[in-house]
Amino acid sequence: MLAEIPIMGTVFTLEFEGDGRAQSESSALVAEVTNELERIDRTFSTYRTNSEVSHFRRHEHGTHSESFDEVFALCELARELSDGFFDPWAVPGGYDPSGLVKGWAGERALALLIDAGAEKAVVNAGGDIAIHSAEPINIGVRHPREADRLCAVVQSNTAVATSGLYERGCHIVNPLGAELGAYAATVVGAPLYLADALATAVVAGGEQVLAKIAQQRQFRGLLVTVDGVLRAIPGTMVTVIQT
Repeated sequence: MLAEIPIMGTVFTLEFEGDGRAQSESSALVAEVTNELERIDRTFSTYRTNSEVSHFRRHEHGTHSESFDEVFALCELARELSDGFFDPWAVPGGYDPSGLVKGWAGERALALLIDAGAEKAVVNAGGDIAIHSAEPINIGVRHPREADRLCAVVQSNTAVATSGLYERGCHIVNPLGAELGAYAATVVGAPLYLADALATAVVAGGEQVLAKIAQQRQFRGLLVTVDGVLRAIPGTMVTVIQT
């Protein structure tokens, strides 16, 4: 089954196969995933004036949902793991968890597919990919300078997240006020929400953040420097195609 869900300013692509509802009620399952992603968007979108995040950014601090509190805590964890280079509190306009929420939403979507009996499933959340597979699969990493080419292929059966300046321009900030450390970064490993946040952190801080990630056994990855040089953490299952 293949389905596309336009949501959160991007497209979530679901690809799954298996028994149970994943086979017999695939359309209903896609609708269930869509409803969950819409709920997440209503909670965390910075573009919706009535979202919980928008209320929080305006200092309208009412009672928060469990989802809001969970993501808030995960953002604090990601900030700690990245030595502060992922910092949702340092962006213009105030708290913005978008650099983690898309990966978190992808994980939630994948969990629904697995619970419904999917034996193999891939959720591509606008380039951040959650994977449920017995064997690693190949994931192409887009060349940051040439949209129709790949710069590398990585292997994973858990998660792959990529962040860069080539689609939305310079939307990432270095919390320390210095220049950005990389042009693009890919982090391999689960959970996807941390891979998502850490990829953003690598773009902000560059090779020092990539080295920090190497200390976390569950993560590997690579970056492309502003000059176009590709550097990978030793042990990353990566095939370099072009830099």
